[in-house]
Amino acid sequence: MRYLAVLESTATDLAEYARCFNSDLCRITKLNEHWVLESSEFNTCSSPSEVFTLADATLSVVRRILSLYCGLGHPLTVNYLQSVDAGGQLRGRTIRASRTLIITSATAMTELTKPINQHPLATAIFECAQRDAKTREALKLYQDLENRWADVYDIIEFLGGPNQIGQSGLGTRKEAKAVKQTANYYRHLGRKTPSLLPLNPPTLAKASLFAKQALRRWIESRL
Repeated sequence: MRYLAVLESTATDLAEYARCFNSDLCRITKLNEHWVLESSEFNTCSSPSEVFTLADATLSVVRRILSLYCGLGHPLTVNYLQSVDAGGQLRGRTIRASRTLIITSATAMTELTKPINQHPLATAIFECAQRDAKTREALKLYQDLENRWADVYDIIEFLGGPNQIGQSGLGTRKEAKAVKQTANYYRHLGRKTPSLLPLNPPTLAKASLFAKQALRRWIESRL
């Protein structure tokens, strides 16, 4: 007996998302009229509750990849587990409380589906995160669609600071320095002696975009 995580979403273009994830470790595909999440790791589970836990972990990585690369979101939910017997026949369903995942709009689908090592970029990043602790750590730095100064600062620090970012070609040292200094200022609002803003400090939106682009370049360098 194996399990499939049946997905529910208000989005009408899940086929585009399915193109991003198509490996044995993480595959979004259609079963009859439903979209499902498949993973070879589900086969190691001894109970439906373990499959739910693993599905949550898998979707968490999917969410971070899509959130990092894309913009507006559509809700995607694990609706239930569908069991399938050895002959491929559908059997019982297992229901539980839903867990919601934000999947983003199609603006970055072209980039996420470009081939890397014979897989779409999104799949290549997912598989890299399974074997590389540093990539997993990087994905945890940007977890949802909301921009935060603290996240911007953490990303710049994770990438080694402005000097390392410039030397590695992830972005310019000058912009990285301005982004970090601005993020540090807003992180410490309320201190008796606040940090200083740089000349022409970037907006949160611009600083977040710089940090995310640098983080994407770093992740892709690990593939």
